[in-house]
Amino acid sequence: MKNIILKFGITVFLAAIFVGCDKDEASDETLIDAVDLEETELTAKVDNATEVLSDTFLQVYETEESDLKSPIHPYLPECVTITIEITDTSKDVLVDFGEEGCEVRGHLVKGKLTMSYAIDLDAKTKIITYSLDDFFIDDIQFEGTKTVTRQRMNENGNPQYMMDLDLKVTFADGTEASRKGAKTREWVEGVLNGNWGDNVFLITGAWETNFANGNTHSTTITTALRREASCRFLVSGVVDLVRTNYSGVLDYGDGSCDNLALFTNSDGEEREIRL
Repeated sequence: MKNIILKFGITVFLAAIFVGCDKDEASDETLIDAVDLEETELTAKVDNATEVLSDTFLQVYETEESDLKSPIHPYLPECVTITIEITDTSKDVLVDFGEEGCEVRGHLVKGKLTMSYAIDLDAKTKIITYSLDDFFIDDIQFEGTKTVTRQRMNENGNPQYMMDLDLKVTFADGTEASRKGAKTREWVEGVLNGNWGDNVFLITGAWETNFANGNTHSTTITTALRREASCRFLVSGVVDLVRTNYSGVLDYGDGSCDNLALFTNSDGEEREIRL
């Protein structure tokens, strides 16, 4: 009888260990999935916010260099201050959104953006650099510099902007990340017609987003992202996301203007992402 009781006790003990291990593994997998989903969402938020940054930069540059330039930038709110410094060979443009910020097409933008470029009216390409000072889009802070090569006309006959990315990003909860890579913006609709609201850009490229915890998201655009100036968010396009522990596809939608994207991991599981 003692042997039977002993064997039964051992069986229960081992079963408890295995059940505990299964629960721990399930908890670990749930935690990993939660972290993966959170970082994917943060990556998508940076994607969208950097396009707001690009919108602002291109809008100011194109207005400054337009033949129809007026003293007031027609597509920026009155709370934005623009200061110009011109030499014989160069031009610096300081765009100050103030410490309290200004609302730009549904986003609260704060801080300063400075762009610099050579004066050359006949150049088919132009190198433009800009830097950021205490710069925020909504609750995301951006730091760093960016180099843009502006091509007057690409092979499709459209203006094009090739951008080198080197930015530090800090989210409202203190999470930090950096982004390096390159992307190209092709201006495909509303080109230089004086109405920024009907402009459309197609975006291609690849970059890495490195989080402070050591996780890295490698992003490659497989279907061009569509940016419509009339919408706060990217409206379509597909990117491949690859990280050490998982990979997947992020789909920005069918062209509808909304704050949703769909992430599908390598196992075919789908998660909705809010931008």
